Amino acid sequence: MRNKGLITLLVTALLLTACGQPRFSVEGTVEDAEGQTLYFEQQALASITLLDSQVLNASGRFRFKATVPAYPEFYRLRLGGKSIPLAVDTVVHVKIHSDAGQFNTAYQVEGSFVCEQLQELSQMKREVGLRYDTLNASFRQREISQEGYIEAIRSLVDDYKQQALPYIYGNPKSAAAYYALYQRLQKLLLFNPADRVDNQAFAAVATSWQYFYPESPRTGNLVHLALSGMKQIRQERQQREEPGNRPEIVERDKMPFFDITLPNIFGQPVSLSSLEGKVIMLDFTAYQTDYSAARTLTMRELYNRYEDAGFEIFQVSLDTDEHFWKTSALNLPWVCVRDQNSLRSVYAMQYYVQQLPTFFLIDRHGFMAARDESIQDLEKEIVRLLREK
Repeated sequence: MRNKGLITLLVTALLLTACGQPRFSVEGTVEDAEGQTLYFEQQALASITLLDSQVLNASGRFRFKATVPAYPEFYRLRLGGKSIPLAVDTVVHVKIHSDAGQFNTAYQVEGSFVCEQLQELSQMKREVGLRYDTLNASFRQREISQEGYIEAIRSLVDDYKQQALPYIYGNPKSAAAYYALYQRLQKLLLFNPADRVDNQAFAAVATSWQYFYPESPRTGNLVHLALSGMKQIRQERQQREEPGNRPEIVERDKMPFFDITLPNIFGQPVSLSSLEGKVIMLDFTAYQTDYSAARTLTMRELYNRYEDAGFEIFQVSLDTDEHFWKTSALNLPWVCVRDQNSLRSVYAMQYYVQQLPTFFLIDRHGFMAARDESIQDLEKEIVRLLREK
């Protein structure tokens, strides 16, 4: 009887443990991928974490399991440089069937409606990227003017937004709504929180996530983007009505810093505060300088190494020639904005920029961590800030 009672207690404990740790699974097949490694990764707000991996055999079968998150979270299957997006917020059994050659473009999804929606949104974004590449090639070959190029990009972005809006307003608390909002073209958010119409979409999703998932870090980021977008819209309206207004000081954890909101090459306002949660290099520069080309190559190397870890560059150009700036910044992967006031820039004065280039490092919490003149080894300092929680 004593042994029977002990067994009952153990079984009960195991059942309670299992109930307290619900799991979801992702399994399927990848054809023609023998010997290749398939990675299962979690895509957090500012980093990517490897959860598991599997070397595929001739059958191509794979299976991964993980704990169900407390709120919608994003994952991906990665084979080489190709990845399939996944989203999970409950116990599901997702099946993925694909092949190595068309891993992320022609796969099949079973068992998860939201993962099917992510597949559809990914395809839409992929088409945007292909059209963007075509426009870039035409622009480089001077087949279209700069004005025609920018107008075509705007039309391209508008097309995506019209297709994505049903995913957003159809169920704003879903992972698909969040995913649709955060798609990018280069570093440009296709939905711009500082745009009056787009901000309504951000507000709808932020309100739903704040109600249903108040503990999610993504909720805080959503709310911040929606509110900062509203603030920018109000500021721009006030500046149109009252020319000469100075930018406001935005406070973050008792450490005041001057927010920056300037237009990118498409004329859309982008703010420094929109990158909150990243380790940011705030860079004041001018492309019409002897140092610019070599320095850009160095920055690309740093950016390529640490972008996935949460590093971002917010580059403020003080060039006087707008056309030269747009052409130079066209294919840079980070955030590029321009202050038309050039050396009379209020932002440059607020940051006490006395020479170009001048840069600052801002940590994930919005604190000013260092200025270029105090940094002995830039890469080491970036790595240190990325490791801080």
